Amino acid sequence: MTSITAHVRQASGNLLASGQRTLLALLGIVVGIGAVIALLTTGAMAKSEAVRQFESLGTDMLSVFDITRRTSVSTPQDVLRSSHAPELAGLATIAAASPYTLRSAELVLDGRKLRSVQLIGVTSAFADLHDARAAEGRFISTFDGRRPFAAVGAGVAREAEGGPNSVRVGTLLRLDQAGVFTVVGVLQGGVQGPPGTRPDGSVFIPIGLAERATASKEITGITLRIEPGVHYLTAAAEVVEHFRLNAPTMDVRVDSPVRVIEQMEAQMRLFTLLLGAVGGISLVVGGFGVMNAMLASVAERREEIGIRRAIGARRADIQHQFLAESSLLCAVGGVLGAVLGVAASVVIGVFAEWTWKLSPGAIILGIATACAVGVFFGYHPARQAAHLDPITAMRDG
Repeated sequence: MTSITAHVRQASGNLLASGQRTLLALLGIVVGIGAVIALLTTGAMAKSEAVRQFESLGTDMLSVFDITRRTSVSTPQDVLRSSHAPELAGLATIAAASPYTLRSAELVLDGRKLRSVQLIGVTSAFADLHDARAAEGRFISTFDGRRPFAAVGAGVAREAEGGPNSVRVGTLLRLDQAGVFTVVGVLQGGVQGPPGTRPDGSVFIPIGLAERATASKEITGITLRIEPGVHYLTAAAEVVEHFRLNAPTMDVRVDSPVRVIEQMEAQMRLFTLLLGAVGGISLVVGGFGVMNAMLASVAERREEIGIRRAIGARRADIQHQFLAESSLLCAVGGVLGAVLGVAASVVIGVFAEWTWKLSPGAIILGIATACAVGVFFGYHPARQAAHLDPITAMRDG
């Protein structure tokens, strides 16, 4: 019985002898495997990046929003107010609470309109919950009351840096109809705020001043920090129960990054499978290319097959020989495709500014799939070659 080494050696020679046909079939497998690995790795990077962004918000945090449908009989007591924050902070499962308001404003510096910014009304608790540190000056303080003070995000200060005016402590800013504010601090970059906020592109003012500017006690939301060791569902249930007892006409929604992460991971798994399926289409096309190349090889080598059968080769030997050729072709294509897929994922990661991470599972799956494609698409040509009649094959050859 012909040894595996002999099959591989003979298969290598036959594939090299086929030249251009082998190269084209190999190219199809390389592209197919490369697409599968690149898409699976990209999906894994996208998932990791999305999870990282939500984890940066703090897995021990909750966000409270008022989702009450307003009617003509609503009263001021029906809205979410900053006074609810200390009430929530007093719950057994909650360690700290930070109310905030959010709206857009046009930033004007020395008569020059700079940009549209997020105007966020906060208390001093915001800095502790979101690790908002000042690169210069300080953050909004409890003692600021309703005085027109402001702390600006790093992005706002950076944009003003290149112009004739710069934002420093003591700079006067006009925020359209909100008024003129004195800058008391410039924040460091990378601050992660509540959902929907962009701290780097924001201006922070005392929440009392923000409420007075809008003539409303209603706030956007409240950020909560859970006590250590408390499950987020337990804390969320206590918050909902608190509002049910103290503000029964108000409907609140309590969000947690953990719940969002869990939902996102499930969605991203489906997204990764979809990407893998798209790449698999390319691989199937490459597989048909391998089958076509092997059928052409069988047709060209009918005389060789007939002679080998006539001198004692069994059908299994012929079949194994052609399976070895298709498997070797796809295995080499799998390795080259893995290199191509990894390189493509690195390029995608660089352009998307994602953290690139090697996915050994995707590479192993890609190469294993390539070998399986070689066996699957090579089986029919190999079986056809093995069942050729020796006399007819030598006569036709």
